[in-house]
Amino acid sequence: MNRIYFALFLAFITQLVVAQNAAFKYQGIARNNQNAPLANQNISLRLTILNAANSPVYSEQHMVTTSPIGLFNVNVCQGSMPSGSCDVIDWSKPDYKLKVDMDASGGTTYAPMGTSPILQVPTAAFATKALSATNDADTDPLNEIQALTYNSAMHSLVLSRGGGTIDLSELKNDPDADPANEIQTITLDSATNTLTLSKMGGSVKLLAGNDLWKMNGTNILEYVSGNQSITFDKLGSAPLNLASFEINFRPNAKKRFFSGPSDWYEEFWTKPANAVGDTIVYGSIVKEYPTTFAQHYLRFNRDTFQLGRITNTLNGASRKSPTNDFALLCRAYNGATPVRLIGVALNAFEGIGQIYNAVGGRPGGVITAANVNNTVVPYVGLFHPTTANTLVGGLFLQGNQSVLNANVKNFSMDHPNDPSKEIWYACVEGPEAAAYERGSIQLVNGEAYVPFSEHFELVINPATMTIQLTPGSADSEGLAVVEKTSKGFRVKELRKGQGNYSFDWEAKGVRKGYEDYKVVRIKGLETPVPVPMHSGLPEVQEAFKGNAIPLRSAHQN
Repeated sequence: MNRIYFALFLAFITQLVVAQNAAFKYQGIARNNQNAPLANQNISLRLTILNAANSPVYSEQHMVTTSPIGLFNVNVCQGSMPSGSCDVIDWSKPDYKLKVDMDASGGTTYAPMGTSPILQVPTAAFATKALSATNDADTDPLNEIQALTYNSAMHSLVLSRGGGTIDLSELKNDPDADPANEIQTITLDSATNTLTLSKMGGSVKLLAGNDLWKMNGTNILEYVSGNQSITFDKLGSAPLNLASFEINFRPNAKKRFFSGPSDWYEEFWTKPANAVGDTIVYGSIVKEYPTTFAQHYLRFNRDTFQLGRITNTLNGASRKSPTNDFALLCRAYNGATPVRLIGVALNAFEGIGQIYNAVGGRPGGVITAANVNNTVVPYVGLFHPTTANTLVGGLFLQGNQSVLNANVKNFSMDHPNDPSKEIWYACVEGPEAAAYERGSIQLVNGEAYVPFSEHFELVINPATMTIQLTPGSADSEGLAVVEKTSKGFRVKELRKGQGNYSFDWEAKGVRKGYEDYKVVRIKGLETPVPVPMHSGLPEVQEAFKGNAIPLRSAHQN
């Protein structure tokens, strides 16, 4: 018969206590000499535990049935026909091994399969060793616990169960009851260059040498080393008059910090050789309530060419309605007069966000909200170029309709023959929201039917439709529309004519849903009025006239 062998799949030790017997799991896979598993087969095993000297200390037998993949499991120390006892094995000793013999037919003709070391986990080994511990004088697990107490009468610490005593009486005899008289002070005698610690604490003679820090005046502390310096100025100088801290990298670079009751600055100052003698400063400022803002700036000499400012302003006495601003602006000097030019202003007030841009310091365009029939709706608009706060056109929402209003509506295209020019057409206007369709068709024996396109049928209200006809023959008796529906119309020649010629037609109708289009509207109520521009920035107030409500010029919807 084929030689039978097994492959070790997994072996581990789990300490069990079942009827006071220690046991552990053993698992393997039985295979034949072609490495195929012995599936669903009764096999017998003889397991022998060997000590470090390879002498048997315990042996037993097992009858098991393998799984469909040849897997089997046994509990070592719980087999039949035991020789010896697992309970007396000293598992604290190392190098135990498990010898496995197998009879693949389930008999007792065993063949050796191999030997593997038994690896106990530390807790299992310790628990096994502890299980056999002896010579504790009693069974009380708490009587070895000691207690630490303080004896106030003797001023001592005592450890129970004969643990000893520590005498603390020397620590209680303070000569007085003043808790502060042990505090010491350290002083410097500048004449002798000596540091002294009070209450007999001793003194130290400082080494002679130059101080790193020097006083420059009464308020400035300065450290200078070669071309670099660090300066503290607690009062500052005009025009800021703020306390300052400056790091001078020399020859033309400084990092400066300024601090005051409500203003804090940080900036980098330089005077590069390629700037033609100009100074360049980049910095930030934080200003405190009631107008709290953070500002970043880039300045050439006195002209601030790029400035971004974020503000938060509490309106009046209320702290529940802050105005949040972000502005991009430039500030330059015309002689001694500062000139501020706003570029972009972003504003948020009571849930409404607004974006204004400026052209030459005047309002240019806006993304905001507007009141239409007492309803706040989104609005995008353009300001009049010379009349401040006057809107000349925009896009807004009315009900579920988006409405575009402007003085004129155009389309443009490149000139096909002259690339230096464009062609601009203006839209034809009227007092209704209408649509049209037109075409040409042949009259046959004085009759014709004109069908509409499907999209035209879907767009217009047929009850509002009008039709215009133009005969294509000088001999025509004239044409009449004798029938019209949403799908088309029928034409006949007058005086029972039997003409055969083409004619042009054009049909117009009001768009569905726009039958109630209103031509004349109440200004400021039925026309959009943008919400006021709330801002705490002087530059924005100057450009947009504070909270003035923008007016509207003549326009068409």
